[in-house]
Amino acid sequence: MDIRKKDSCSLILLIAAIAAVILPIEDISFADTSTAARTLAATYNLGHNIMLAEAESVIARLEKVLTDCKDSNLAFRLKYRIGMIYFKGGMADDAISRFLQIANNSDCSELIRVCSLNMIGQISRMKGTDKEALDAFNQLANLLEQRLAVDKKNPVNPALMKLLCSALFSRAEIYQMQKDYTASICEYDRLIRILDRNKKEQLSQYVPLANDRISQLYLREKDIGRYIKIAETLSTEHPEYYRTPVIKFEIEAVKFLKSVSVNLEFDNGSLTAPVQLITYLKDTRDKTSAQQVVDKLARLCKDCPGAYAGILLNYHYACLLDALGRKDKAVEILARISSNNTVNAANKSRTQAPVGAIREYAKIQHAIMLGERADYRQALLMLGSLQTQPAQSHISNLAKSVAKSIEILKREAPKNDNK
Repeated sequence: MDIRKKDSCSLILLIAAIAAVILPIEDISFADTSTAARTLAATYNLGHNIMLAEAESVIARLEKVLTDCKDSNLAFRLKYRIGMIYFKGGMADDAISRFLQIANNSDCSELIRVCSLNMIGQISRMKGTDKEALDAFNQLANLLEQRLAVDKKNPVNPALMKLLCSALFSRAEIYQMQKDYTASICEYDRLIRILDRNKKEQLSQYVPLANDRISQLYLREKDIGRYIKIAETLSTEHPEYYRTPVIKFEIEAVKFLKSVSVNLEFDNGSLTAPVQLITYLKDTRDKTSAQQVVDKLARLCKDCPGAYAGILLNYHYACLLDALGRKDKAVEILARISSNNTVNAANKSRTQAPVGAIREYAKIQHAIMLGERADYRQALLMLGSLQTQPAQSHISNLAKSVAKSIEILKREAPKNDNK
């Protein structure tokens, strides 16, 4: 069974970026007891989403104190906050208009201008206006890159450096969605050059991620040689990267598929290579090659138990064994994956969501195999243990389809009704 894989990094970057740009209340001087400062501080008690009427009321209060505000920095803070309230209240166009006014004002501080450009880019991306998003993220990146080049003595705020990374990742992702892979690669290369020139330990995680994305894009373009070179260098130089063990298997899968002259189509990069390999081995029944892959995968699983990579590799291992008819071992592995004690080292923001999804897919696959054994009751119980999913999610729809099939099999085989 193929898993719909979604790299969580882009979502994490977006959330981190938005969290960073909501200038926190701590930035307001407690010595400033003016009405404007107090009014601004009070707005930080609002939730992430607010009703339109409340938003309009808050904006009116901020606009009123802004009129009499003599502190230019505080005035820009008020203007930025008004843009945020427009955004929280669902008035995206008004929010962008306010952020544009700030971003285009050279008298405004670098921090607030950059944050405004980020919000313009994020909102435009949400609206699907790619050109506006690309322009805003490019302005943000240019502004900070210029600052890095000119003022090397004064370190750039770490939050701003994260916004720079987020902006370039966002540009690369937009170009990828447009299938302009060359432009996407250029953005990742640009990011890597910036990080190489400005060594920041807290940003080092973005280098292997960018290289991973680059390798995937080359594979989409059917440049297998460059994919292999970059992916192998990545797996060697960044053993700590969360996808490295999986990348090693993906490389082997791509190499194998290339060697047997399979019609190679990697629309999702190497992420689907393991599934394509398993399908090939199932269809051709090449026992020698199958055993070699089984041995390789077993070693990789042994080397990284528990973490995200170990969970995903074990899922691929179970699917491979199932495809080769080794059902008992496959069921054993699926049961281990879907148990509550499977993950220990993976409880991090980057991997928590995908690990949860893999576990749910493992439960569905386990249920299918129980159904094949005519153990319908246990299969339905397994499906019933799935965590609540959004009504139209792929996992939810798949689970409903499998449950329906098992119920049909159960009715057609009454002698097994006790199972």
